[in-house]
Amino acid sequence: MLRQNRWSIRISFLLVLLFAIFGLWYGVTFWRPALDLGDWSAYTEGIDWVETVSGWGEGAIQLLLGVTSER
Repeated sequence: MLRQNRWSIRISFLLVLLFAIFGLWYGVTFWRPALDLGDWSAYTEGIDWVETVSGWGEGAIQLLLGVTSER
């Protein structure tokens, strides 16, 4: 059985945590969604949110199926 060095495991785990914190900071600091680019007139108070969310899910499934299918 291969014995691994505990310090290398601890250092790699610490690096993963540090890069996760850095990525979170970078995303919060520099990424701003451009909400004014979309057409939000379809989303009124009378919208059926179940239909809307299911449509988004269907679109995401179709996108993933298209990306992962063989040609």
